Amino acid sequence: MYELEKNNKIKKLIALTKSDSGISGPQLAMAHMELGKELGSQMKDFAPDDTTVVAMLRGGIFFAEGIYFSLGCKFQTYDPKHEPFLRPETKNVILVDSVINTGKTILDILEPDMFVACCVINEKAVAFFEDQLYTVRISKNSFVGSDTRKQTGNKGPDTTMRLFNLL
Repeated sequence: MYELEKNNKIKKLIALTKSDSGISGPQLAMAHMELGKELGSQMKDFAPDDTTVVAMLRGGIFFAEGIYFSLGCKFQTYDPKHEPFLRPETKNVILVDSVINTGKTILDILEPDMFVACCVINEKAVAFFEDQLYTVRISKNSFVGSDTRKQTGNKGPDTTMRLFNLL
């Protein structure tokens, strides 16, 4: 597993992405994109011509774009709710989502020679991905995303809803 080193710039971007930040829409999307660029700049073992970033729709798109911009590789999207996964033909495949809570959606399609990148992953899901994981941060928090603006108990603001300014 690789976790992004935190400097002041990264810490400020992380603060914007947290559920309790109150930030939604373009500002949040840009923070995800910037964090993706930062993580992508640290992913040095991926040859651009033989790597595909796969954005998990919809929440992973901005973070995936940031990684894509850093790596200069191929890019495609995958909607797990509406289509079967078709593995890209490149040697390296990086499945990208903004938040990994349980990991189930990715585990359903992950192969041993693929990689996973996320903005945040729940600490209980880290073990499922071992050396395949690149992340900005690990969190102890876990809640069900909903259309609420504030976290209450085990329900909190859905990241995708926040990214697309739908709350």
